[in-house]
Amino acid sequence: MDAKLAETLLDMATGQGGDGDGDDLEQQQEEELDEEQTIVEEYKLWRKNCKYMYSFVSETALTWPSLSVQFFKGNTFINKTKDDKYSVARNLLLTTHSSGEDEDFIKIASMQLPRSIIDSKIKLKSNELETVNSRLKISKKIKQNIEVNKIRINPFDNRKFASINANGEVYVYETDEKMNISKEHSLKHHSENGFGLSWDPNNEYSLITGSEDKSIAIWDYSKQSTPIRVYGDEHSNYVNDVRFSYLKKGIFGSVGEDSQFILGDNDKIHMKVNMNKVMNSLAFSPFSENLIMFGSEDSNNYIYDLRKMDEQLHVLVGHNDSITNVEWDPFHENIVASSSMDRRVVLWDLNKIGEEQSQEESEDGVPELLMMHGGHTGGVNDFAFNPETPWLLASCSDDNIVHVWAAKEDVVQPKPIDLPIGVL
Repeated sequence: MDAKLAETLLDMATGQGGDGDGDDLEQQQEEELDEEQTIVEEYKLWRKNCKYMYSFVSETALTWPSLSVQFFKGNTFINKTKDDKYSVARNLLLTTHSSGEDEDFIKIASMQLPRSIIDSKIKLKSNELETVNSRLKISKKIKQNIEVNKIRINPFDNRKFASINANGEVYVYETDEKMNISKEHSLKHHSENGFGLSWDPNNEYSLITGSEDKSIAIWDYSKQSTPIRVYGDEHSNYVNDVRFSYLKKGIFGSVGEDSQFILGDNDKIHMKVNMNKVMNSLAFSPFSENLIMFGSEDSNNYIYDLRKMDEQLHVLVGHNDSITNVEWDPFHENIVASSSMDRRVVLWDLNKIGEEQSQEESEDGVPELLMMHGGHTGGVNDFAFNPETPWLLASCSDDNIVHVWAAKEDVVQPKPIDLPIGVL
């Protein structure tokens, strides 16, 4: 129960809280209590149904919320928690959001994953699974001068990761096998709060950032601590997200509060499109150079072809609040995911678009809504696919909770029903 709700309950109990606006305040209090009750009931229902939807779920409460989350690849670090007969050690990268009430950190967490999650051929019994300690333990804390909004791990070398904070400061950290910082690069440009951060999947030393100062900066941190290219006039409002393309080398995209989508590279801007709505996040497909996905403030996700940006290919409808992040599944070209302030992470199957549904099926959502992860009780700040294990994800939310979860194969990849020949 948060402080605001506790104060509301106290006011109701003592008859306080108004000066001629008693009816409005009472209605507001009732709405807040109704919402809190709804969240509690939805969480109970989720816990009840976990066994049907997941092959694995880990839930860890942190002292402060994390605004960002990433998986390290296995064996990146030497962990105190060792691999054993039934489990393997893995690490996550997290942040703290203390709102100035405490020190802020970037944190490296460790956990155990069941071997059956890493290798689907391995089957563990219930008593064997009970030996696996899947709760996160903080193994390393890196002190920060202010809260960090986003962290991203270098895809070429997982012992390197980058951050952007509430002052727009960008850092690249290099670590050793024991998680100690061996080198720190401070990259100077942005002057305001930053949320845009992405590594170039085709260049180990290149990254791109975006900030509320309305600028986009491209960096080669191995050569200099200032950007190799700045675009300061393309966006007229905050830059919400920036990403590099996987398949078009050097090409980046950005979205912002001005509803503009920018496509460019180190040399020039190739495209500027008015999307007619604020986009909070974007993701290029790792499988098709022209497919791109946008997550909007209007709660919808939009799939576009870069060759024809005047019309969306499809709208993914299923969230009911602002989208916070979108990602393409690194293993399946037809699977995308999105997180939202509605407390959900949704997996979407683009192959199911347009499939016929029964009336009962349509009540659960559109056919392409593959799975809804509903275990968070606060808005989801970020999520990540595991780069090595299919269907394994991590998500973090405003309720201080980090989930690591794996969907059951028969949920995300249902086997076809064998019918007798006479039925067909």
